Amino acid sequence: MSTAQGSSATATATATSVPSQSSVLASDNKLSQSTTTKTTKTTESRPKKVNEFNDGREKPHYTWGQSWKDWIKQSWSSNYDNSTIESRLLSQLPFYPESDGKRRASVVNTDIGNGQFIHEFYIENIEKDETPDICKEIVLVHGYAASLGLFIDNFDSLSSIPGTKIHAIDILGFGLSSRPKFPNLASSSKQDIYKVEDWFIDPLETWRQKCGINKFVLMGHSFGGYLSCAYALKYNKTITTPLTGLQSNLIDKLVLISPVGVERNKYSFLKKESNPRISLEQEVLADQEDIVEGKPLEEPPKTRTRQLFDYMWEKNYSPFSIIRNSGPVKSKLISRWTTHRFAHVYYHDQQSFQNMHDYIYRIFNGKGSGEYAITRVLAVGALAKLPLIDRCPKRFVDMKLPTLWIYGDKDWMNDEAGLEMTNEINDLSIDEYSKKLASFKIIKNAGHHLYLDNPPDFARVIFKFLNLK
Repeated sequence: MSTAQGSSATATATATSVPSQSSVLASDNKLSQSTTTKTTKTTESRPKKVNEFNDGREKPHYTWGQSWKDWIKQSWSSNYDNSTIESRLLSQLPFYPESDGKRRASVVNTDIGNGQFIHEFYIENIEKDETPDICKEIVLVHGYAASLGLFIDNFDSLSSIPGTKIHAIDILGFGLSSRPKFPNLASSSKQDIYKVEDWFIDPLETWRQKCGINKFVLMGHSFGGYLSCAYALKYNKTITTPLTGLQSNLIDKLVLISPVGVERNKYSFLKKESNPRISLEQEVLADQEDIVEGKPLEEPPKTRTRQLFDYMWEKNYSPFSIIRNSGPVKSKLISRWTTHRFAHVYYHDQQSFQNMHDYIYRIFNGKGSGEYAITRVLAVGALAKLPLIDRCPKRFVDMKLPTLWIYGDKDWMNDEAGLEMTNEINDLSIDEYSKKLASFKIIKNAGHHLYLDNPPDFARVIFKFLNLK
């Protein structure tokens, strides 16, 4: 059993009750045959997009010399193991490792069986809860190839409400959770995709049961948002509160932070549609100004670059395998991402920037595992083979599940699909319950990682949706 530095807790595994895949498949088949044609439009200020990769921010220069030094330290220094580096990052918070009198936090590894564990940063606000009727237990799920530490600028604000409990987890195969070998799963049918999703969400359900979490708010970013929807479709259920006897959803509310896989597309196993407005591949290969302004993009020609891109995607290659085998060049490659995402940190506190860079270095260089799922669940261009918009609206309305779809104003993700999802859910919920169940928000001055780019506005939107402020 592995443990992390800090106050650690260990739990033992129990069996997880898994819904029938045939029932899930039948639901998706039924949903994919119908679409909502009404136009109950959600209104939202939608400023003109700018390119988040060329938005004028001044990026620090990370030298080759620094890259060599990082490689030596990360490879041979005892002060650069996973738990020490994570602890160094989390220690920037005012309540870790020591409590600030209002909040306490700990690093927890929960045994989920088969020698595997889910890694978690747990925060509890121990002040008197003045609104116990509002759910304040939050499960926070990171995106593809990311980890819980990326929410470092959100932990303080999100835990500021008395009674709040935050479970920031590394999903199986990512971060500092177990990284078992990813199975050689097929991806040519609906059943195949469900198996890939289950590889992540079944351990998440086992973890929930082990932690005794019976009612919670689920928040997921990007690929974590996609998996959060898949988890809700499979595991959300009606529960009875022991003390009051009142019934409620297991998932009280669902927050999707720039989720991948929403839009209908030509690769869908559920419905054949025309090309969507934006895809990840086109973002890489096409003119950025066309993308950020939402102009229709023509199908790019089959250049050698695109042929290589398609080949690597279809053969399930991972870009992180290149980083892992780059020796002293690793840190320089990683700095291309960290100097963009955390430029504001660098110019405010260079040591805090280095703490984050060291942490990302460990995460990106971890054993290849969950990263190999992405090319199975998504087709070329980051387009879901089972689009969420053809799976979620009717099911979420049947569950009476409130959802928030939130994007950055410079977000490369297809926010128009999120708005369409919101409208389709609300068309159905107004018919059924005479009220809207879905909300849509755009965060200003923010890209795909909107929680990093604008933490104050992100927190305000979350608190309003949860009725906390």
